[in-house]
Amino acid sequence: MLTRRDLTAGLGLSLMAEQAWARSATPAPSPGQASPQAPATPSSLVPPQAEPPAVFLDTALDAIDRMTVEVFINAQGPFNFVIDTGADRSALSTTLAERLGLERGPDVMLHGVGGSALTPTAKVPLMVAGDSRMKDAELPVLTPERLGVDGLLGVDMLDNRNVIMDFRRKRLEVRRSSPLSAAYPGVREVSVLADARFGRLAVANARVSGVRCVAFIDSGSGASMGNMALAQAIKLRVRRKPEPAMAVRLIGVAGEATVGELRIVRSIELGALRMTNLPLVLADLHIFDIWNLNGRPAVLLGVDVLKMFARVELDFGSDRVKFRLGKGWTPPILQA
Repeated sequence: MLTRRDLTAGLGLSLMAEQAWARSATPAPSPGQASPQAPATPSSLVPPQAEPPAVFLDTALDAIDRMTVEVFINAQGPFNFVIDTGADRSALSTTLAERLGLERGPDVMLHGVGGSALTPTAKVPLMVAGDSRMKDAELPVLTPERLGVDGLLGVDMLDNRNVIMDFRRKRLEVRRSSPLSAAYPGVREVSVLADARFGRLAVANARVSGVRCVAFIDSGSGASMGNMALAQAIKLRVRRKPEPAMAVRLIGVAGEATVGELRIVRSIELGALRMTNLPLVLADLHIFDIWNLNGRPAVLLGVDVLKMFARVELDFGSDRVKFRLGKGWTPPILQA
């Protein structure tokens, strides 16, 4: 998957979305604290509309969410790349490929969240990011409007690496993975087990609104997305007290459209970590078909979830995700 998405940009700033995002960063209360107020009913949140608002897939992250790492190509640079842990392959912008005079490679079929498209490639003799390097690669070339930066680093550059996303300092680093860093989390850190599926990090014990699901960390997505198997399972679980939801039109890079929903889920649990009242886009998306996951609940956790924390480490060497809590956050104790 090679995508740059910011789903919230297409939501039309509906009343539901505004109120949902205002509540979205609330951690679960510690023992003794009052629980957050329950979300309002959908009818009180969603104004009448002639048609569902549009959500655009495969577009660049908003500038406020973008953190870049320095990349050198053929000893030239540095260039600014975004790390996309949901992408199979790294990619370049057409502007950068032309600037470097890279030889064109064969066209490839590129699979994104909303669909697939035949995409040109460029031949890259050497690409270096920190101590991670790739030789003699043929990388997809995408428009600057789709990337928003010089390029992106996919999981093909992250084997045995630790990606550190420091949201407080607006700093992004790629280091060689060390077993010691995963074994000794800090006082305000929560370390969550993950396993490598499709070359990505999947949280081993994840639940959305109490539904067990496969949860992938996707640092290239502006918003989190789940499939319709997850949507149906959530509806069955919360049918007596439905969660706020609204229909949305999902528009892919080629203009194809499908209908999904924006839902305010009551909780997302990642191991011993619990968050409440989070917006989630739910639809039968192309990427879930590619991964053969539309038959079971699955979710892509985007930057909207990751940036709730002061710092997130995605350790591809030790198969762990480490979340550092900001001030005022207390890790909740989950009941079995």
